[in-house]
Amino acid sequence: MNLLITGASGFLGSALALHFLEDGHRVALLLRPESRLDRLHGKEAAFEVGRCESDDEIDAFISHIEPETIIHTACAYGRQGESFLSIHDTNLRFGLVILQAVLHSKRPVTFINTGTVLEENVSSYALTKHQFAQWGRFLASQPINQLRFVNVLLQHMYGPSDHPSKFSTHVLNICQRNEPILKLTAGEQKRDFIYIDDVVSAYSTLIRQCTSLSDIVDIELGSGVAPTIREFVETIHKLTSSRTKLQFGALPYRPNEPMHLQADISHIKALGWQPKFNLELGIKRTLELEFKK
Repeated sequence: MNLLITGASGFLGSALALHFLEDGHRVALLLRPESRLDRLHGKEAAFEVGRCESDDEIDAFISHIEPETIIHTACAYGRQGESFLSIHDTNLRFGLVILQAVLHSKRPVTFINTGTVLEENVSSYALTKHQFAQWGRFLASQPINQLRFVNVLLQHMYGPSDHPSKFSTHVLNICQRNEPILKLTAGEQKRDFIYIDDVVSAYSTLIRQCTSLSDIVDIELGSGVAPTIREFVETIHKLTSSRTKLQFGALPYRPNEPMHLQADISHIKALGWQPKFNLELGIKRTLELEFKK
């Protein structure tokens, strides 16, 4: 299958690229000119890479690749001080340029979007992700298009080599280094944590089963279990034998903080997928790969 992946410089995109390459697919990567591919571990030459800057370059690259499926993981979280315009351009406009190019395709295309479970009022990231999903649904609903839009509502993903700004990685690093104090909220929020290998296997399931999906569909993806943030942190603390003092309640909840996020995984399980890692197994595997190299 001809696959096109965006965001291959990132945690999820690189994991998907390596997996589908090993699985025998023809994998092309759509990147910004400045994107680094360190996460591909020297295998860049095995991919067809398009470093596109303009809309016309993106359109030409997609026309050249003729993808059957596009997996869209590129995003801006807003954790690096990005402006609202930058977040808008990455999370909304960039995806729309790709969809516009796809509409010129002579054959059906499945667009698998990595969405968010956060409500749109939580952050500029969540707002733009919702706006893009609305555009995807709208375009897939037009009778003249041959577009299937699959919106993956991804819960809190974690694993080795994730970005240090991520909450899970931050906690792992603090506890592993035995830093004196880790300031936290009260930790009563419930979150569905899913290990990266389970995320990759779920996307692989969607690729295999895409023709059985509706033209417009939301797929919830997580472990299906939602421990509290406190339970998550305390599990890391225990497994690292950390001496770090956990100060729960030292930080306030952020505005519009969701208190319970948990995936209903019945749909994707019906497609043949099952998570293999519970929380403890996932954290143990992360520690093994991240700190015992």
